[in-house]
Amino acid sequence: MVMLRELRRKYKAIYNDITDIDVILMDSLGIDKSKLFLNIPVAESSLREIEKKIARLNNGEPVSYITGRREFMSLEFRVNSSTLIPRADTEILVEEVIKRCSGTAPFIFEIGTGSGCIAVSLAHFIKSAKIAACDISDKALEIASLNSELNGTGEKISFFKHDIMKGFPEFDAVPDVVVSNPPYIKHKIIETLDRKVKDFEPLAALDGGIDGLDFYRKIIYSVKLNSGGLLALEIGYDQRESVENLMRDKFDDIKIIKDINANDRVILGLMR
Repeated sequence: MVMLRELRRKYKAIYNDITDIDVILMDSLGIDKSKLFLNIPVAESSLREIEKKIARLNNGEPVSYITGRREFMSLEFRVNSSTLIPRADTEILVEEVIKRCSGTAPFIFEIGTGSGCIAVSLAHFIKSAKIAACDISDKALEIASLNSELNGTGEKISFFKHDIMKGFPEFDAVPDVVVSNPPYIKHKIIETLDRKVKDFEPLAALDGGIDGLDFYRKIIYSVKLNSGGLLALEIGYDQRESVENLMRDKFDDIKIIKDINANDRVILGLMR
């Protein structure tokens, strides 16, 4: 019988970075990181499962789609090819909204919820929040609803199907916060992206049009917020000036938040 330590040593000799391999090993064996270095036996059935998953990894498929899981804001989310994989950059967007909603009971509307990672995280950390979240994809909404239930926020979030390009939805109350990580990749750039992104993640969640700004224009021009209400958007590293210019006519106190690599990543503004 193959032992885990031996198996991991084998993969370490093949792969320079075995982080994804470790994720597959933990997922297939049902163990946490602390047990990765133990000399425990690996059953033949588990070994076959591991080899199948590594074959998918070698084909370029992101490890989060292989395991069906991704951690975000210290919460676990289910993901599949109908949703973008939650990324650390988007945690910056969530953290900024949490900071600005501390001590309040806001009505938050998220546009393009995908896996639900933003809406669910906000509901988890802002206990008094009421949240609505939309997406154009039925399959994404199914995953978002599942993630909400799994993280105990099912009663706090209303998920619904809506295409923001057709206009801003009507609510009984005007939102205090609108938040979104919209598609912002320029159409012509998509083919140059890493194949893990362009070949596996949903195109509709990536393609921001010819200049990458289609969704920003629609959101900014159609958004309905209370005076002083917060608009919080994730942006591409080179989109600060363009999105800032779109916001100037309706928003004050515009701020840019950088990511860990010092790239512009989040833009915030208060409704005039």
